[in-house]
Amino acid sequence: MKKSATSYSFLIALLGVLLGVLALLLHVSAVKISNVFFILGLLCILVGCICLVAKGHLFTGWRIFHRKGDNERFENEKIPAKEIGHIKNSKIVVNLPARVTLLIGVIWVVFAIIITI
Repeated sequence: MKKSATSYSFLIALLGVLLGVLALLLHVSAVKISNVFFILGLLCILVGCICLVAKGHLFTGWRIFHRKGDNERFENEKIPAKEIGHIKNSKIVVNLPARVTLLIGVIWVVFAIIITI
């Protein structure tokens, strides 16, 4: 499964690069193409980071917001600190969408930099 995800992300990134080369052959400005690839690459990296944070248990232990008049339940609520700490200290999980979007984003950012050089 990991090899197919990596190969699909390389295929998607390669198709994007081929579209960029085709646009260069059609006399589109290299700076415009580079800007588009750079922004899309950064967007893919951002989505990949969001996927990592979502699977990284960053939001574990956040309290549920209570209504103003519900102070009694709020004060008596106990937080299982050891359980939350155990979950937060677990390994970082790089899931499939994170792997694909990070790889595509890095390839497109590198391609954008190469075009402008």
